[in-house]
Amino acid sequence: MLASLSSNMSHGFKSSKQSFTFGPWTVSAAKNHIMKSKDIERLAQDMNMPSLPEMLFGDNVLRIQHTDGFGIEFNAIDALKRVNNSEDAVKVACAQEWQESRADSEHSQEVVKKYDWTYTTDYRGTLIGEDAQMKVNPTSERIDMEKLKAREQIMFFEEVLLFEDELHDHGVSMISVKIRVMPTSFFLLMRFFLRVDGVLIRINDTRLYHEAGKSYMLREFSTRESNIADLKFSKSEADLDYIEKRLKLNFTNIATENEGSSGENPAVMLENLLSIKAKHAELCSQVKEIAAAQKESMDSIRQNMSTIVELLQHCQHNSDAQMDLLTKSLPDCAEFLGQDSSKGASASESQEQRSEC
Repeated sequence: MLASLSSNMSHGFKSSKQSFTFGPWTVSAAKNHIMKSKDIERLAQDMNMPSLPEMLFGDNVLRIQHTDGFGIEFNAIDALKRVNNSEDAVKVACAQEWQESRADSEHSQEVVKKYDWTYTTDYRGTLIGEDAQMKVNPTSERIDMEKLKAREQIMFFEEVLLFEDELHDHGVSMISVKIRVMPTSFFLLMRFFLRVDGVLIRINDTRLYHEAGKSYMLREFSTRESNIADLKFSKSEADLDYIEKRLKLNFTNIATENEGSSGENPAVMLENLLSIKAKHAELCSQVKEIAAAQKESMDSIRQNMSTIVELLQHCQHNSDAQMDLLTKSLPDCAEFLGQDSSKGASASESQEQRSEC
């Protein structure tokens, strides 16, 4: 069962709320406008932080709730509560140069409260329900990624942005959560992504998976980080990879909404196109190799034939013997080699004149 509700907000923004029922669970996603500046300042004071992300969606929430009232939700405020508000762990690439250029300035010596200005958070969701019927227990069981790769109809999909900041033009910091519901299960991914230009890239992922009929969910948290200097891909390659995945996801959602067959699914067509392009590239590479080898062989043949023609012409020029058969074949050889046959013909005529004399 799918329900939706939307209303117009100021500046043309449209808030929305989507919900979907999966067995005893209700998945709901609420999207609203960015928090007002005065509300952000008040919240920053409460959290004892000098500032908060410039785009903070304090009313956005993605919630998974059982009919008995308990469940788990993901919101921006609780995510920010996990940010270190007393330590600055990351320096921008130009920090050292900036400090050296302003070493004599009195303002550079001012003490500013330190905090994690990248807003890195290890937030994994907020348990809800007064009875606390949902408990967290460690387990060695892992999410079966192979099951998630199986092609299933996506009955519900939603993505909710919690906050985003451009870090004063030094990169980007953002956290979003998205969920997809299939006939047999639902899967949620919340990702915190950080890029500090010239310094590092960091990704914190929280995955949540539930199969129909089971009395528990699996939640996994992972963190990855790498220095920019250690990365082996270019920005253009990364952008193209992101665009490809985004298009594939959009095509899949469109096909699901239109209830198209697998043969009409643009995502399947895209995969087939990529396969055809790969085969085409391989064939083109083989053709280039064959053409290069053919050119090398023809060049060698032309060089050898040219040498033979010159030797025959030299022999005819210095001999009184008639060589009619070979002489007549010289223009043909020259034509085959792409050369001017007049040279061979003139040599033949000269030899005949000398013979007659």
